[in-house]
Parts: sequence; structure tokens; C-alpha cells
Amino acid sequence: MKRLEARAAADPEFGARLERAHASYASEREALIENDDVPRPSGGVGGSGTGVKCLHAHYAHTAAGGDNPVGQLVASWIDPLDCDVPCVVGDDMNPEWVNKP
Repeated sequence: MKRLEARAAADPEFGARLERAHASYASEREALIENDDVPRPSGGVGGSGTGVKCLHAHYAHTAAGGDNPVGQLVASWIDPLDCDVPCVVGDDMNPEWVNKP
């Protein structure tokens, strides 16, 4: 995470894309929240308004269609995920799923 934050600071294009990812994530989430919902979440990806907080959250943003440079890097490191069966069924972990090393 520190290396990616350093890259965002050193690479203006990467940094600007990361800022836009935080802003679009927050905007999309805000559009889904009812006006009277409290407490209201804040921040961008992973609850952070800047930088890189959670690689899995950035990956999830990318997997859901967001333009996120950190998530795209993480995807390049771990995709394709080779799950034979879904890891989650309904709201529960699928007992048939095994996390392969």
C-alpha cells in the first residue's frame, strides 16, 4: 500500500486516476443511500478519501466496473481467480468452496 501511495504521489496521472476513483466511488455510494439514513458512510474506496487503504476494496471497485488504477493493478496480480464453485451462496460461505493456495 505504501508503494502504491508513493506511486500516486510521484506519478501525476496515476494519482489523478486514484483521486477520481475515490470520488466516483463516494458518488455512486451516496446515490444509493436514502436521505434519512444515519450514520452515513464517508470517504471513497475503503472509507478513505485519499491514498490506498485496502487493496481488496480497490480490487472490488475494479471488479464492479470502477476505473481504479490500484484495483486494476491488484487484478493483474490475482486474476483470473480459479474458483471451481462460488465462494458465497446467498449470504453464507459456500461449504464446497476451498481457497486454493
